[in-house]
Amino acid sequence: MMLERILFCCIFVGVLVSGQISDLRYTETNNDNIGEAIQFLREFDREAAEMCNRVANAEWRFSTNATEFNKRRMREQQNLASKFECISWRRAVAFDSTRIVDTSIRRQLGRIVQQGRCGLGEDGYGELQRVLAILKEKYNDARVCPFHGAEPSYAGTFSSPGAAAAAYKSSNYVTGYTDYCDLKISPDLTRIMETSRSEAELRYYWVAWREKTGPPMRNTFMRYLHLANQAAERHGFRDAGEQMRSVYEDSDFFFTVDDLWIQLQPLYRQLFTFVRKGLLRQYGEFIIRPDGPLPAHLLGNMWAQNWRHIYALVKPGPVETPDVSGEMVRQGYTPLKMFQTAEEFFTSIGLPPMAPEFWRNSMLQTPADGGGGGQCAASAWDFCNKIDFRIKQCTQVTLDDFVNAHHEMTHIQYYMQYASQPFLYREGPNPAFHEALANAVALSVGGPAHLQKIGLLNSPVSVTNGNTAINIEYLLNMALDKLPFMAFSLAVEKWRWYIFDKGPVGMNARWWEFRLRYQGLIPPAVRGYEHFDAGAKYHVISDQDYIKYFVATVLQFQIYSELCQAALHSGPLHTCDFYRSREAGRILSDVMQQGASLSPQQLIKLMTRGRTSRMSVDALLEFFRPLEAWLELQNRDEQLVGWRSTMEDVALYQPLLGRNGGQITPIIVPGHLLLGLIVLMLVKSCF
Repeated sequence: MMLERILFCCIFVGVLVSGQISDLRYTETNNDNIGEAIQFLREFDREAAEMCNRVANAEWRFSTNATEFNKRRMREQQNLASKFECISWRRAVAFDSTRIVDTSIRRQLGRIVQQGRCGLGEDGYGELQRVLAILKEKYNDARVCPFHGAEPSYAGTFSSPGAAAAAYKSSNYVTGYTDYCDLKISPDLTRIMETSRSEAELRYYWVAWREKTGPPMRNTFMRYLHLANQAAERHGFRDAGEQMRSVYEDSDFFFTVDDLWIQLQPLYRQLFTFVRKGLLRQYGEFIIRPDGPLPAHLLGNMWAQNWRHIYALVKPGPVETPDVSGEMVRQGYTPLKMFQTAEEFFTSIGLPPMAPEFWRNSMLQTPADGGGGGQCAASAWDFCNKIDFRIKQCTQVTLDDFVNAHHEMTHIQYYMQYASQPFLYREGPNPAFHEALANAVALSVGGPAHLQKIGLLNSPVSVTNGNTAINIEYLLNMALDKLPFMAFSLAVEKWRWYIFDKGPVGMNARWWEFRLRYQGLIPPAVRGYEHFDAGAKYHVISDQDYIKYFVATVLQFQIYSELCQAALHSGPLHTCDFYRSREAGRILSDVMQQGASLSPQQLIKLMTRGRTSRMSVDALLEFFRPLEAWLELQNRDEQLVGWRSTMEDVALYQPLLGRNGGQITPIIVPGHLLLGLIVLMLVKSCF
């Protein structure tokens, strides 16, 4: 009897473990017929391009004329595209790509099989799409009441996680003037966070936006987590985080980004300390602790993802930034002239001009009738037919939009350069390359050297001395834009990978742990388990990869440095302008033409002419070296470079269970450890 019991338990444990493993990977068949694979990819190439063209046309019509009819037509085309994606996935997964020797065919099949969520099956995939649609709708429908009057005296003194929200809700501070509760995140709240210098007002809008977005989406988001993980397992990944990382084709990618950030931390901490000193002057020690982290609502952005809008607060002395936008107006620049100037930049380095279809079909400024549906975010469009490429931008005559015109036209150049590739290769090798190349061009165009060269900047610019006032101002502006964004994107994705792996228990506390660790930020009000502050960011609830912005920032400086070397630049890196360099244009064209036919590592090796195949922050550090030396001088009397967190900081988002009740953060047991504990308990019970 004892022997039978042991045998039964061992069989049961074996079934349990094997069942857990068998669900982890969708098994391919053993079809390795190269002819069938070639025929499938030929058909896919034609059908995918046609489908992409129909979707792009429908999305363009809605983005330029946001009627309900156009919205319905767009959704119909998007649904058809989703069905086509899953049909193609089922056909592609029938091939055993490991037994196909042709590397290009194997790579194309892999790009279809590994990504997406079609492994969920029709019902699961449909549910995931509905869940994401609900999350997006709730986010887009969120509206906030305007701020009226001074902050109540009780603000900042709450003793429990729910007390802050309850106090806000019970006062006119939030609920007054409810007839006018129609403020949207863009442009209303974005503009307020950029321009307001009232701590009370900024705190109010910071809290109010998170009340309207996070809690209503929390449970729906947890359903999304479950479905995304289930889909990843069916596609052969441990969880959805591993699936998202796989597009970077680096088995150590989780640690690669950590290693890159470790090298950047000293520069970030110098910038952080300098910014804290400026905010301390503005708000005083009651709000800003001289050695502590920064409250997240005071940095000129709803998510504190870039800090360039508080430049005037942190820079010592008066702001003397040259008025390039005013000079553009004086010289008669128009939106059309700005894009014609961008085109001339590319033809000067040997790249082709824009096609007639571009000028005929693009929307380069707000229509005279005010149409366009209010969607003014700059974007570049590929209509997937190799001839129709467009830009949509509500262009104003400003320096920012001038640089954006070059940025968006870089995307168009990329589309044009890889248009002859198979459809599956008509994109960057990973999600970061498009942004990286566009931003590398922007580094050249937006720098003082180029602006002086084309007659928009009359101030003296030294290409041999990086420490002139205009150079430091330029570098400080760039650092406030780039470095906090890198820290934020790393915090967002590390949090997302964590909850995909460990589950959603305590996920809001985890969110602030990562924000404190990477950015040095704390919430301005107590956050409890009922909050979902990550849901205040659209990319999180809409299932969009965010680490691409971290990678793109690293790559843009690496690419920029290579193009500057090709242009034979000498002097500080930030003074480089590769305008009119045919050799720089040749390297840019060589990289763009490959599309996704090469891995990211192979493309970096091509770009560096064989010197390295790895991402590196050396160029970024070189670019900011004059600023880092200047910051070290500015911070020489500071008691701490960086931040020191206290129990009070942590208690803002991680309340502890006391004798009188309150919250406690549950212990999180990873799934594989939980399975091991169950197995041990079963084995023990057998004996």
